[in-house]
Amino acid sequence: MAIPTREIFLGVSMTIGCALELVGYIGRVLGHGDPYELKYYMMNSLGTVISPVFFMAGIYNCFGSIIEIFGRQYSPLKPINYRRIFISLDAMSFLVQSSGGGLAASSNQNSAKLGFNILLGGLILQVITMFIFMAMVGLYFYKVYANRDHLDQRYAGLRSTGFFHAVMWSICSAILLIFIRSIYRVAEMADGFGSAIMHNETLFLVLDGVMCVIAIVLLTVFYPGFAFKRKKEFVDDDSGAFGEEQIGLNSLDSGHRSRL
Repeated sequence: MAIPTREIFLGVSMTIGCALELVGYIGRVLGHGDPYELKYYMMNSLGTVISPVFFMAGIYNCFGSIIEIFGRQYSPLKPINYRRIFISLDAMSFLVQSSGGGLAASSNQNSAKLGFNILLGGLILQVITMFIFMAMVGLYFYKVYANRDHLDQRYAGLRSTGFFHAVMWSICSAILLIFIRSIYRVAEMADGFGSAIMHNETLFLVLDGVMCVIAIVLLTVFYPGFAFKRKKEFVDDDSGAFGEEQIGLNSLDSGHRSRL
C-alpha cells in the first residue's frame, strides 16, 4: 500500500513496528518453557516495548498532510515542524529504550537496575511526547471546527468523502490506543521486576497486545495513503495555478475596496 500511494514513511514505519511485535511475541512464546533465558527475554522485552515508537512515527508524519487538507492557518506549527519535532523525540525515545533494554538484560545486578530505569525513562518520554502531540492535535481541530465554514475549499471534496472520515477516525483511535498501551507499560515497570501488574498476563494481553492489534488493523484497513494520494496529485498539478489565481483575486478585491 505504501508504494502505490507514495506514503512510504508510514508504510515502512508500520512494517518495522509489526516486525518488532512479531519478534517480541515469538520470544514470549519461546520463553514460556524457560522464562529466565536471556535471549528470549530480550526478544520479548525489546520487541513489544519498542514497536509502538514506529507506529507513532508514522502517525506523526501523517499529521503534516492532514494540516494541509484542513488549513495551515489553524496550526501553531508548520506541517514540516510536526514531523521534525515529534519524530525526533520519537527517535530519542527509541534510543533510550533500546539502550535501557540492553543494560536491563545484563547479568550484573547494578547494571540491570540502571538499564531498567533507563528503559522506564524512555517509556515516560514517549508518553509525554504523545500527550503533547494529542494536546496540539486537539487544539488544532478545535480551531478547525470553530472555522469550519472557512476551510481550504480546494480539498472540500476530499474532506466530504466517507473514506477520509474513516481515515481520520482511525488515526485518532490508533493514537488513543497506543497512548493507553504506553501508560500501561509505564505502570507495569514503575514498581520494578516482580510487580503485580507485570505478573498479570491478562492485563498484558489486553492493554498491550490488543491495543496494538486494533491500531494496526485500523491503519491497515483505512490506510491514510489512499486518502492523501488525491491531495498530493491535486497539489502537484494545480497548486501553482491556484496560487496565481488567488493572488489575482486578492488584488482585484483590494482595488475594488479602495475605489469604494
